[in-house]
Amino acid sequence: MQTPQRSNLVVALLCIALGSFLVLVACGLIGSDSNHRHAPDLIIALSGAVFVIAGIMILVGRQSRFNDLLAAILCMTFGVFGAWIAIYGASEGFSGGLPLISDEANTMLARGVFGLGSLLCFAISGWAFTRFYRSA
Repeated sequence: MQTPQRSNLVVALLCIALGSFLVLVACGLIGSDSNHRHAPDLIIALSGAVFVIAGIMILVGRQSRFNDLLAAILCMTFGVFGAWIAIYGASEGFSGGLPLISDEANTMLARGVFGLGSLLCFAISGWAFTRFYRSA
């Protein structure tokens, strides 16, 4: 079922507004104390960029060539998130895991899963960049 055009516009503008808010928070223009944040400003800004990109993708539409470029950038950003978690994520932030192995092994397993997810996102991003450049 196709969503009505007006609701697409509302969702797109909401995404852009939310993303812009996060970027402004990361830049220190709106704000909370940076000591209470659990991620660096770059990651917060990229989180905002994800929402802005999603909003623009909704406005542009699926059939646009520009949408392929935005999809590539979006997937690359998700890959950066996964890589940051795999490399810099606090061990206390990983929960769950397998019950019969040590906490250190569970942490390494979680880092490996995030790392593999990151590589998969980078591969999808590469495919989307290729699709964008081939359709020129």
